[in-house]
Amino acid sequence: MNDVYIAEVSTVLPCSYDTDYIADRLYPSQKFDKKINELARKLATRYGIKRRTSVIDYESFPDIVLSDPEDHPRVWGRKIVDKLTQKIDRNEIGFFGLTYNVSPHIDYLPNLASQIVMDARLQNVDENDEVPFYGCASSIYSLEKALNYCREHERPAIVFTFDQCTTINLQPERNDPDFKKLLISNLLFADAGVGMLLIPEKMKHLYEKPLLKITDIRKQYVAGDLIKMKDGKFIMESTLKDVVPELVSNKLMKPFLIDNNLSTDDIKQWSIHQGGPKVLKQFCSKECLNLSKSQIKPSLEMFYKYGNTSSASCLLVLENFFNSSQTDKTSGTRGIVVGFGAGYYFGTLLYDWA
Repeated sequence: MNDVYIAEVSTVLPCSYDTDYIADRLYPSQKFDKKINELARKLATRYGIKRRTSVIDYESFPDIVLSDPEDHPRVWGRKIVDKLTQKIDRNEIGFFGLTYNVSPHIDYLPNLASQIVMDARLQNVDENDEVPFYGCASSIYSLEKALNYCREHERPAIVFTFDQCTTINLQPERNDPDFKKLLISNLLFADAGVGMLLIPEKMKHLYEKPLLKITDIRKQYVAGDLIKMKDGKFIMESTLKDVVPELVSNKLMKPFLIDNNLSTDDIKQWSIHQGGPKVLKQFCSKECLNLSKSQIKPSLEMFYKYGNTSSASCLLVLENFFNSSQTDKTSGTRGIVVGFGAGYYFGTLLYDWA
């Protein structure tokens, strides 16, 4: 079987805002009473997010308006392709995969993936794939297709994952039965995009740096609705942190590690979807993976830096490992990516530095 490598990882991020400012704009005392405004500010501080990235203009809120036309997903996609094709001709790209859950894009035909392919002048793509609404594991689903394409055709592939969660921020009435749940999701989620370039073995010589060799990839599905859209509102149930990490651990991660003859200690780099501190810390419990605090630290740090960036979140952690000079890139060092979200769709990717 032909080896496939992740040769480049690149991010696209909108403006970042102080969390107090966003809380004040979402729940102004002019619309809500002072108590709600203070609660929103208090929660924003409690979550520990330093600044949140967002594509929307908060001075225009509650109208949802992009603060910069350059933050449209089509533009993000083109920019990502430009960044990922610095060392190779973009006409070499044979596969383009796109994944997302939330987007302000409304011109659905041809699909967004096709529009990005045309905008980015990817003239020789022969497979184009779009995976919307698969939760925060969606990138793994697209990466699997890109991996299989590279192996079969020995041509490079691009996978672009983004979410623009703040474009569904709402200001419900105080008597809305889902007010408290929506308050939490409005203060947790942020916007980001991550692109990855996959190359076949025969192109590895073009890169004079360590690359990530994809060793294995696996998906899992368990039906559940603790994360859902309800009447246009994004809702997370309070029991989420107790249910989903345990399902991810027992249904996906433990069998995956056993099948690869690995223990959690063999994995030096963990890129876990940062659904929030309580969700991440559950992976340290014996009922889950019994990870150490140091193993979840990179994901926690990314949460505190940006907030929950949905499907892009685990890949932001991976990007930090990939592009940081502080990362151990010794040949054979193992890392793992873990995504999970609404559905429930789960996915994981194992790699070795090579």
